[in-house]
Amino acid sequence: MKKIIFMALTAGVFAFTSCSSDDDGGSSSDCQTCSLDFGDMSISSEFCDNGDGTITQIDEDGDETIVDLEGMSFQEYISTMEQTGMNCK
Repeated sequence: MKKIIFMALTAGVFAFTSCSSDDDGGSSSDCQTCSLDFGDMSISSEFCDNGDGTITQIDEDGDETIVDLEGMSFQEYISTMEQTGMNCK
């Protein structure tokens, strides 16, 4: 249930998701952990800038998804996540 709610909230944020792993050695040191609280329940994911216009989203289960930022900067993406109600650190 938590995953369904989280995916519904973040579906509007991304337009395209890449399934291929084309890591070109970009820096993953710029990461933010964002969480969404539902009363006594919380969902969190880590978002890391790959340095090539994509980010890696790592969910609570350790599953990784590469997301194309489509020209947005990493900080703009995190700001968008915060505007949807997520708390990012």
